[in-house]
Amino acid sequence: MNRLVRKFGKYNVAAVIIMGIGVILYLLTPLLLWLFDFDSDILGVLVFLIGGLMWVAGLITRLVRGKKKT
Repeated sequence: MNRLVRKFGKYNVAAVIIMGIGVILYLLTPLLLWLFDFDSDILGVLVFLIGGLMWVAGLITRLVRGKKKT
């Protein structure tokens, strides 16, 4: 985990973890529907998309900062 943080930064690692939570929510939809009548597919996709947007913004910021230093 420390190697990932050093390579990509805290923000991007957090964004990937949020994307993973979204995927897990999406995959647990049938179980949550059956047990609790909770439809989590749209929520899972939204969490994944928010994490994806955060990740892309982090990568763009990292690229822009990297070009300014050199």
